[in-house]
Amino acid sequence: MKKIVKWFAVFFIIFAALFSIIIFAACNIVDWLGGSDRPEPSRAIMVLSGPPSRALYAADLYNKGYAKEVYITRPVREHYFKLTDDLGVYFPRIEQVQKDVLIKKGVPAKNIHIVGNDCKSTVDEARIAGSTFRGDSCSILVVSSPYHVKRARMIFRDNVKECRPKVLATPYEPFPKKWWTDQDSARNILLEVTKIVFYKLGGRFESKSEER
Repeated sequence: MKKIVKWFAVFFIIFAALFSIIIFAACNIVDWLGGSDRPEPSRAIMVLSGPPSRALYAADLYNKGYAKEVYITRPVREHYFKLTDDLGVYFPRIEQVQKDVLIKKGVPAKNIHIVGNDCKSTVDEARIAGSTFRGDSCSILVVSSPYHVKRARMIFRDNVKECRPKVLATPYEPFPKKWWTDQDSARNILLEVTKIVFYKLGGRFESKSEER
């Protein structure tokens, strides 16, 4: 009986330790993924394809004078949108929505540029940045979602090495510490961790039109 109690106590201690480690890691993964850089005066602001909350923050940065030009990447049209396009039911393109947000927030249309063609991934976007911004004035502020900051920084620094881009997280998207209590955050974090592992193992999704 004493041995059973002893092994149960050992098991309980190990379980408690592992549980504590898991909880600690879970709570800190938000900081690990979302460590945003500090904005500084730059050549341009680049808004990565995604929710309009990214464009909202890009407009804030523009209005505060961090850059005089804003660049938006053009993503590939999703298959389901192509199907509805064929039916005459048109859903606005992501890059057009972002441009409209920027204009509504006070960014002049002449200072907004849509670049790239059918980008499939952040790798495509980073390569576009590498070919668009060169020389001594190639500094850029890259705006994305909080959960995407770490991977975006990895990819941009691998592909735009001379510029050392700053990657910023939009504050217009919630990213709670207790991410497992929020469906969107849980989905984004679990998917993002998988994408980071995939990228580190050499995985790439690239548009044929953007491949080098």
